[in-house]
Amino acid sequence: MVFNLRNSIILFSLGTIILMGSLTIYSVTSIDINYFLRFLLINIFVILLVVLLFNQINLNRIFSFGWLLFLLNILLVLSVEIFGKEINGSKRWLDFGFLSLQPSEFMKITYALFVVQYLRFYSFKFSKFRTIFLLSVLFFSAIPIIAQPDLGTGLVYIFLGLMFLFICGMHRFYFIGMGVFGVLLSPLIYTFGLTSYQKGRIISWFSSDQTLSEKWNILQSEISIGSGGLSGEGFLNSKQNEFNFLPEADTDFIFSIYAEQFGFIGVFLILLMLGTFIVVTTLLTMTEKRLTSDLSPYYIGTYCTLVIGFSFLLNILMVSGMIPVVGLPLPFFTKGGSSLLCFSIMLGLIFTSRGFLK
Repeated sequence: MVFNLRNSIILFSLGTIILMGSLTIYSVTSIDINYFLRFLLINIFVILLVVLLFNQINLNRIFSFGWLLFLLNILLVLSVEIFGKEINGSKRWLDFGFLSLQPSEFMKITYALFVVQYLRFYSFKFSKFRTIFLLSVLFFSAIPIIAQPDLGTGLVYIFLGLMFLFICGMHRFYFIGMGVFGVLLSPLIYTFGLTSYQKGRIISWFSSDQTLSEKWNILQSEISIGSGGLSGEGFLNSKQNEFNFLPEADTDFIFSIYAEQFGFIGVFLILLMLGTFIVVTTLLTMTEKRLTSDLSPYYIGTYCTLVIGFSFLLNILMVSGMIPVVGLPLPFFTKGGSSLLCFSIMLGLIFTSRGFLK
């Protein structure tokens, strides 16, 4: 790996995000300093292991198994219904004893690999049949996720899949058509396609006439963010976490705890590091001389970079009450093996596609 300025900036911005995420996890659990060091080292070890592993595998070989990886991922999602671990009324995880994995998290990666493998045979030329086929695969593969029930992850998966098809060059006519079709069918989807719990989340977002229990999570999240002010309450000084006011503080709402402790300055720092990582890696893609007529590495690298950015954006909008609450992990902040492994794989694809370690 050549340590030029761009590579150093990428590593510094990524390292800052990982460090702040580990500190926030430690502040939520508040066990001891050894826990923080162990969690940080596990994060770094997993990321390095996955990135180095991908660096040893030819990217074309990964693409050639795209359909198989996607099929196996679908089977794992379906197996959750039989072997899954139920948490809060939903079966989304497979428990391996030392690790619980959420197979639906990896669908956003394996679908992209499947699309790359399929479109490479046609030089990424979309025809009507190929477009309808890829869209059908995307929407039908989302059904098992939504049925778990996990509407949030299912919708995010569909959104990211459409984003990847857009990156690969699918005509905008289909996006306009799907948008119009979705709006027209939304009353039927809401009436017959959603559970009462999912309807409640949507209603609670649109309506101010809610009970305290219905708006408790987002209310406490907004209080936590607002308490941070300019410079924050200080590390380990989160009142929302100390008195257990904010549920799921180590998963879905961990950014609220971070904002409370480090304030606007801390939030600006993370967004600056995230923006730097996205911009510099994208510029590296545009100027990479190794790119040939095969644009597969460009497509997958750009997609994974944007997925990390959109995951940050959607999670921040969620905990701020600007979009309905969905179970969406925050990259390198959320405490969970599935999230860490998923985003580590994306980093492996980003760095491998751009020859970062060459």
